[in-house]
Amino acid sequence: MGTLAQADIINMEDGARRNDIYTNIASDVDRLARTYGIRVEDVKIKQFDLPESNLNAVYNRMISERNQMAEKYTADGNYEASIIRNNVDKQVNIIVSDAEAEAAKLVAEGEGEYMRMLAAAYDSQDKKDFYEFTLALDALKKSLNGTEKTVILDGNSALAQILMGNQ
Repeated sequence: MGTLAQADIINMEDGARRNDIYTNIASDVDRLARTYGIRVEDVKIKQFDLPESNLNAVYNRMISERNQMAEKYTADGNYEASIIRNNVDKQVNIIVSDAEAEAAKLVAEGEGEYMRMLAAAYDSQDKKDFYEFTLALDALKKSLNGTEKTVILDGNSALAQILMGNQ
């Protein structure tokens, strides 16, 4: 065992290579043990102890490799998460802009219908005059909300004529 390279003994990739080592060791030990009447059938390494300095180096290397793997998995996960977030943000923006465009279209259609209804409702001069009068009353009502109750109106306005009792 002492003449073999550590990488050959501790080899996780190629099991056949380890079996060749075990077979060679078994045949060498069997040849030497036959002089004592012992027959060796098989040799397997149950535990492989390293010197303390090598053991610490191996453990540190294993820890370093595992940390590198963990960092790689974390980076890959963060990358995939950012791709997913970007796609979701893009889809949200598209959906919101489509909804806003549809809402604007509906508002425009509603305003158009409102204007058509107003035009149909006030198609005569009497209806138009009444509508303007109600708008003037609403404006007057809103202006009298504060503590000031003085209103200045043009004497020729229909609202002033009605308030003064001239009509």
